[in-house]
Amino acid sequence: MNKFILLFTILAISFLNIDAQKVNKKKEFKEATRLIGLKDYKSAQKHANRLYLLEKSNANFNYLLGLCLLNSDLEKPQSIQHLERASASVTKDYIFEDPSEKKAPVISVYYLGMAYHYNNEFDKAIETANKYKSLVSDEAEKQNADQIISYCQNAKNFIKDPIDITIENLKGINSEYDEHTPIIAGNEDLMIFTSRRPGSTGNLIADDGKYFEDIYFSRFENGSWSAPQKISKNINTDAHDASVCISPDGQELFIFRDEDGVGNLFHSFYDSTDWTIPKRLESNINTQFRETHASFTSNTLYFTSDRKEGSGGKDLYVVKRLPTGEWSLAQNMGETINTPFDEEGPFIHPDGQTLYFSSKGHNSMGGYDLFFCQLQPDGTWSKPQNLGYPINTTGDDVFYVLSNDGKRAYYSSIKKEGLGGRDLYMMNLLSLPERSTVVIKGVVRMAGSADIPKDITITVTEVKTGVLIGKYRPNSSTGKYTIILRNGREYKLACEADNCKFKEEILKVPDDASYFELSKPIYMDPLGIIEK
Repeated sequence: MNKFILLFTILAISFLNIDAQKVNKKKEFKEATRLIGLKDYKSAQKHANRLYLLEKSNANFNYLLGLCLLNSDLEKPQSIQHLERASASVTKDYIFEDPSEKKAPVISVYYLGMAYHYNNEFDKAIETANKYKSLVSDEAEKQNADQIISYCQNAKNFIKDPIDITIENLKGINSEYDEHTPIIAGNEDLMIFTSRRPGSTGNLIADDGKYFEDIYFSRFENGSWSAPQKISKNINTDAHDASVCISPDGQELFIFRDEDGVGNLFHSFYDSTDWTIPKRLESNINTQFRETHASFTSNTLYFTSDRKEGSGGKDLYVVKRLPTGEWSLAQNMGETINTPFDEEGPFIHPDGQTLYFSSKGHNSMGGYDLFFCQLQPDGTWSKPQNLGYPINTTGDDVFYVLSNDGKRAYYSSIKKEGLGGRDLYMMNLLSLPERSTVVIKGVVRMAGSADIPKDITITVTEVKTGVLIGKYRPNSSTGKYTIILRNGREYKLACEADNCKFKEEILKVPDDASYFELSKPIYMDPLGIIEK
């Protein structure tokens, strides 16, 4: 009798385990597919992995795990083995929500091609992309496969002819979480950047499983970058706040802020003690669509938007400063720069002639690649040039900024040797020629006094053409100012403060000047009251 009781108990426990496993599988499947639908691949991965461990031969479970790994930061190569198993058993009648589905969707073949491409297995990627084209009839899907093939061909060409350059991970700033969009001010002694590390304002997790973005800063002191600090309570909120760009004198900061899923551009001013509460840019820049990044000179602003009238995805736009101080209507930068794919991260060099940006189009190696183009005498832009390998990779390389002298550049990338997620990198460009720009720095004072005039404006115009170069505001507490000008020109500097006009000065910059910095204090002698 005891033997029968023992046997019955063992059988009952076995059936309970089987039932628990079935319930567990359904639960894990439901959670994995829910999180994948939210694009929270990091959280979905643990559930997909449990499903895979239950049935390693299940093509669908391999597909779900492979998809999560492909969308990870550093585990993309591990997706290959799972997507290979998934691609070996696909069906056109795939049902995503069905936990009993054992076959994988046809798109798993496309994802396998992406994984091969990312892992620099270009011949396999091309073969797999062609296989995918044979399995689908939709022209858009065929074009997606063609894009993988194009990426692979471009990557082959760039990798066989690498440029001589050194790239350094900014380990004092980076963490195991995402860092991106570095911006530099002054003598490269201040870096402002975006991070998704723990301790963000509100310490909240976004739908993608990562912390919300906050803006941080670091100072270059004694040969290294200081520990990052949050920039200001006036800047960071519980939502996404990201760095965008900063004026040469470090007084005006542009940021991106995501409010209720609509991303817009804001700007803030430094008032000698803290950053002011950011204000939204005008409606001819911000729209009901997403405006994500910008870069500006004294009278021109370049920015990114995904508004409907673009070439496709995110495009680059430009606005000009009007005599009233307002921005003109936005103009799409045209097909020379914009493609049917995404463009992002414009950076206009202080010379006003060289534009850097990232694009998934043109002759990209894959994902976002870094490009540059130059302003021509007729006002058009030259054909964008890829910055090459190893600056660009098969992943996303974006948010490039250049030092005033052109000797160093900073950008964001995901690399295998990184600390985790997106990291910030610095490139030494010593083999490239210096930029022909002049940085004018100084302090404004009243003549015969140490007093700093209030509400100072320095207006710079080119003498020969009369063209307004820009209006600059010195620091209200120190009187310090920074102005970046091009060489080979003569400029007029006119100062105004407290409704008074002051003596104008003429500044000549030699034609053969390469990059240099000039110290020029300004002592203000009142000429008379400005009639308002």
